[in-house]
Amino acid sequence: MAKVVDAARVTTPSNTVWRTCIGCSQTKPLTADIDRCDDCEDAADEEALREHALSGWEHVSRYAGAIGRIEAWALLIPNVTDAERIASIREVLATLNAGDDKAVS
Repeated sequence: MAKVVDAARVTTPSNTVWRTCIGCSQTKPLTADIDRCDDCEDAADEEALREHALSGWEHVSRYAGAIGRIEAWALLIPNVTDAERIASIREVLATLNAGDDKAVS
């Protein structure tokens, strides 16, 4: 008599083995070089994309503050010499390049 396991072997491609997915802990046919099923892989990709997007917004916030300070010194603050403007703009750029973990505002 045929068993369920034999039927499952027939329906899977020859290079797959039923293994446990490390994401959802369910047994699924996975090739030797893959540890996650398609559903878990998509979820992991979405999480990585979300983290990347958050990182991007952190950079936007950081550079927006610096650009605002530069614009203020370059255009909006009256009665300042060009040398003072350039020195202040250089100071903003130096703090911007000082490190990625520091916010500039």
